[in-house]
Amino acid sequence: MTCLEESIAELTRQRVSEALFLTGFGVIWALDWLWPGIVVAFGVSWTTSLVIRRKYWAATVVATLLCIVPVTYTIFETWEATAPYLVAGVGVVGLARAIILRR
Repeated sequence: MTCLEESIAELTRQRVSEALFLTGFGVIWALDWLWPGIVVAFGVSWTTSLVIRRKYWAATVVATLLCIVPVTYTIFETWEATAPYLVAGVGVVGLARAIILRR
């Protein structure tokens, strides 16, 4: 693959990710579900971007962690119950990334 082809492929990946995020953001705005809906829109966009780049393990980790926030928020409906999971999720992503990059 030439440098130009790689640049075009990367631009296409970015556009798909941006389009998904903007579509998701529009839907959650229309439904008045900004929190935790923004996390869902971000998660779908990020996960799709990783799948397009064939990073399936990272996509699985991101999708799992970003599903924890809306589910726990919906169950408990308080930020105090969601914040610890969010912080723990960021930590797990950091650990997973360190393990993946170590290979």
